[in-house]
Amino acid sequence: MSRYSIKSQERISGYLFILPWFLGFLFFYSGPMLFSFIVSFCNWDYFKNLTFIGLDNYFKIFDPAGYALPAMGRTLKFVFLEVPLQLVISLMIAMLLTRKISGTRISRTLIYLPAVMSGAVGGLIWRYMFNTQTGLFNYLLSFIGVGPIAWIENPDIALYSIVLTGIWAIGQPMILFIAAIQGVPKTFYEVAEVDGAGKFSQFRHITLPMITPTILINTIIILIQQFQVLAPIIVITSGGPAQSTYLYSYLEYENAFKFLKMGYASALSWFMFVVILFLTLVIMKSSKKWVFYQSEKGKML
Repeated sequence: MSRYSIKSQERISGYLFILPWFLGFLFFYSGPMLFSFIVSFCNWDYFKNLTFIGLDNYFKIFDPAGYALPAMGRTLKFVFLEVPLQLVISLMIAMLLTRKISGTRISRTLIYLPAVMSGAVGGLIWRYMFNTQTGLFNYLLSFIGVGPIAWIENPDIALYSIVLTGIWAIGQPMILFIAAIQGVPKTFYEVAEVDGAGKFSQFRHITLPMITPTILINTIIILIQQFQVLAPIIVITSGGPAQSTYLYSYLEYENAFKFLKMGYASALSWFMFVVILFLTLVIMKSSKKWVFYQSEKGKML
């Protein structure tokens, strides 16, 4: 069988694998997306007819006296804190759970479990742990004479408290990291040990470069997810105190379902899409300098 025919079969297999996703997107997502794009140029509150207003909704986003730009600023701060936190913690746990120790399968399941749990349920659990009087965190801090800390009542630290809830969602990146780490050829480590390289040196010069494609994927996935985070905000803080956790996604939610400003909410969504797309393209562009791929001959590209 020729090399060309093998590549053709691989390409066809790839298309077949993504076909269910593509059909699902075509039938269930493309229509609503197109409708929301049209609505973003209109004034609509569910009950009245669509009224075309041009770019007014988009101009409103950039109004210095509005809520959109400050909300986007808080969201960017939240995302830039959340993404590294989830990446580092999920990678550390993945490194631990790829070692040959007892209980790793159970540990993987328990850590991944919150990823399939309702965000509202997770928010309620975190709200209890953040409680100033009866919360778990202040209870543990009391043993060392610290606290109580107003985790979600103090505007100066409320946003950072919400960032901590991201630990709840490390299951998905952890699984991808585990698969990537287990895919590193063992011979690399054996040769490194013969040369006298320690564990940290092996991680730095072998593991880390080999899993950079997975780091790239996880970075983009976490970035997109955290821009859209909503359930913890609704359940834990409702955007407070003093709008310190009033993120962009919560602004969209309120305008769409509380104030019934569907046109403005659609414009907000499309502006978020542009921001996410821009950041994703920046990450993809920068990946040429720090992401390494293994060629068919085993060399790093």
